[in-house]
Amino acid sequence: MISFKSRPALRLVPAGSASVNDDGRSAFIEALYSEHCVALGHHVARMLPGGRPEAEVILQETYIKLLRLENLQPLQENPRAYLFTIATNLVRDSLRRHLRRKTEQHDSFEEREHASREPCPLHSAEWQQSLQQLKQSLLKLKPLTRKVFLLSRFEEMTYPEVAAALSISTRSVERHMSSALKHLQQELNELL
Repeated sequence: MISFKSRPALRLVPAGSASVNDDGRSAFIEALYSEHCVALGHHVARMLPGGRPEAEVILQETYIKLLRLENLQPLQENPRAYLFTIATNLVRDSLRRHLRRKTEQHDSFEEREHASREPCPLHSAEWQQSLQQLKQSLLKLKPLTRKVFLLSRFEEMTYPEVAAALSISTRSVERHMSSALKHLQQELNELL
């Protein structure tokens, strides 16, 4: 727990020097502030992430606000509530400033650092065009050659498995694959 010892009030006005309309005003504020300083310090420290050092700044600002008051009527009616309200508002202002500073210190978003694993629309469109060109090229192959190629590349069957499935020799599968690859290479040269 943070300890706020009762200490003499801050003196912004030199002792013994009277200001205009001072007639006991400064003495009243100092006495009031001294009376509630410890409780006010604990209240403020609980509200701030920085604890005591920040709380002391808020307490000083509270004292300054009290000294600048034109009308002491609200302060005389319910001094504790008025002091705590001033301090709470100063804490809120401080927290808002802190948040604003935090947002000003944010890192910029770099696309390359946060690249999505999802394809972008442009790449998707290019991919769709490439697939369409591949389909058109495959349709130009002889039906048996196309079937051999599709079983080998898309069904991931070995040449002997393709041969058995189509009732042809393994050597025929090799010839059809060679023919299909040459044709596709010529047709899709710009894609490869």
